[in-house]
This record gives sequence, C-alpha cells and structure tokens, in this order.
Amino acid sequence: MKTLASLICSFALLAANPAFAKDEIKVLTQNQYLGAELTPLLAAQNFEQYNAALVQIAQQVAANRFVERVQRQAKEIAERAPDVVALQEVWRFGCVEALDPPIPGAGCTDPSIADAFVDQLEYTLAALQVLGAHYHAVAIVENFDTAAVAPDGLPVLIHGVPVALSALDRDVILVRDGIEAVAVNFQGVDPMICVLVSADGCNYQVSASATSPVIGTINMLRGFVAVDVTVNGNDYRIVDTHLEQREPDPGNPYSRYFQTAQATELLGTLLLTTPPERRLMVLGDMNSAPEDQPIATPGGPIVPPYMLFAGSGYTDSWTLRPGAVPGQTCCQAVDLSNHKSALYERVDLIWSLGAPAKVKQARVVGANVSDKTPPAGKGIWPSDHGGVAVDLNF
Repeated sequence: MKTLASLICSFALLAANPAFAKDEIKVLTQNQYLGAELTPLLAAQNFEQYNAALVQIAQQVAANRFVERVQRQAKEIAERAPDVVALQEVWRFGCVEALDPPIPGAGCTDPSIADAFVDQLEYTLAALQVLGAHYHAVAIVENFDTAAVAPDGLPVLIHGVPVALSALDRDVILVRDGIEAVAVNFQGVDPMICVLVSADGCNYQVSASATSPVIGTINMLRGFVAVDVTVNGNDYRIVDTHLEQREPDPGNPYSRYFQTAQATELLGTLLLTTPPERRLMVLGDMNSAPEDQPIATPGGPIVPPYMLFAGSGYTDSWTLRPGAVPGQTCCQAVDLSNHKSALYERVDLIWSLGAPAKVKQARVVGANVSDKTPPAGKGIWPSDHGGVAVDLNF
C-alpha cells in the first residue's frame, strides 16, 4: 500500500499544475461489442463442446448484425461530433475455408454464420464517412487474439464442413479529421513500462487466462493505447482502455485482482510518462462502478479500479453533470433483443486528471428504444453498452 500512497500523492501534485485556460474538448467512449459471449469456448472440455461453442459464438455474432448496429453507433458519433472517440471491443472476426474449392452456401458462407465475419473498424469508419463524419484511426492496441493459440485459425465444423475461425479484439482511438494527433509511444522511459508492446499501445502485464483441454492456455489480454492531440490550441493526452471484468473466475472474488493490477499498471505508467503540460484524460470500459468496494484478502484489500482512479487525483466527469442522472451504461442482453433498456450500472467512464472547470454536456448514447436498429419494435440495441459523450471546459 506504500506504493499506492506515493502514487496518490504524486498524482495530486500533478493535478494541481498548471492553471489552464477554459477551452472545450468533446470526447466519446463506446464499447462496440463482439455480439456474443466467449465463455462457452473458454469452458469447453472436449472437441464436441469446443466445436459447439464456436458454432454458437459465430451464429450469435451473425444474429447480432454488426453491419446494422454500426449504423446506429455512427449516427450517435456524427450527431455529437466529438474531437476524439475511444472504442473498445473493436473486433475483427474472420473465416477461412478448409475445402478447395469451397462449397457455395456452406462453410464460411453458411447462412447461419456468414454475416459474422467483419472488421468492425473498417465498417465503423465507412459508416461515419457516409454520414459526413470524417474520422481516422490514430492509435490501436491489439488484445485477445486467437492467433496466439491457433496461427492458422481455430478449426471448426460448420454443419460438417471444416473451416478455420479467427478473432482479434482491439481498442481504437479515432480522431476527427483536421485535428493534430499522434499515437503515444510509451517505450523508452523505463524498462518496466510497456513491457508487452502491442501495435501502437501496450498489453497489461497481468491478464486472466483459461486452460482448455482442446486448445491449451488462452490469455485474455487487455491493454491501453493513447494519443496526443491538440484541440482549440490546447494539448491533451487521451488514453483508451478496457479493463478485465470484475470476476473472470465467476464466484471467486479474489479474481478481482486482475482488473486492479491492470488499473495500477496504467496509473503508474501515466504518472511516469505524461508530460506535465498535457491535460490527461482516460476513457474506456473500466468494468468498475462508483459503488464498488475493496475486497478483503489475507494479503491485503483488493481496491477496485474506480477507487484507485478517484484516489489518484482523477475526476469522474459524469459527477460534474448537472442533475442527479444515474448514467448507467451496462449491460443489455447478450442477444441485444430486450425491449426496454436493461442498463443497470455505470462502468464506461471518462476521467480527467484534475477537475475540468465545467462539464457542459454528458450523455449516455445508444440507450433509448429509439436508438435501436430498424424496424421499430423488432430492432436490437447498438451495443450491449451505452456509450458516453461528454463536452468539457478546462
């Protein structure tokens, strides 16, 4: 706890410097959602269970129609025109035929799974372009990747036809065209910082894992990525992350250690690498809510990420929003088909080191029935998470 205390003191000092002019920046964070849960795959104990789990995942992803959902996500972005957009769960889901020549309408083109195989980043940028919202990806961190355990793809039978599936999870920062922006290089400051380099960002050194008798150990890598941007003549460092879920080992409260370790690594990294002249903001799916409390263990308490950030000089921008609006962002049903919104907790957060002078607007987006995909009454939610859009004055 001595290390944590020193971190908190250092952040408090940094947050007090310097006094910035009041200028506006608009940001938005959105978990895009793969469209299915991976738990059945991680729990598979034999090939039959593994195959059934992969087919189920592919079918659920297809049924959750990302190509339609992204139109609604893009609409929310276009309407608010944020300067910076932090996206999580930006998946690329692919399929390669094992038969040569492939069988039309079978394998990867089987109607039950064919719509699953998209690059969500590619479709997001295209959907924004159609709406006249011009953004580009400035920084990407690659997280969980099936290539780590199956370089040629995960073998699976789709109605008896062999194919190989691949999946890559990414967090991506988009910046509106015309804004000066560059990906942050976290390397070179200290040999213990960004030990696991991944694309433009870093994977956390501590990650949850599961061991499958079929495909071996699967590391559920997560990470962080950042950009330096100049908006209205002021310099910012914007960080995007997706921390581990509270209990990756369901029913084991000690498994909350993973998200706490990741938050601690991120806070330490930002303390040592952020130039004092840059306003620092951290956006993302923290999987931690204001109500979270420490968990007692024989080795000391496991302090949840929300408390770590709040105790390190960061301000949760939603708390400065006028009015007592709960702002829940998680979670809709797995199949996104629930009629009324089922969001029940606030885990998608926008932090700033030190308090902004004013939060002009703070909205949960994609959380109203009118935000669902068409047709009315039969559509699905844009994501299992609501996004958060905030306009801040410093």
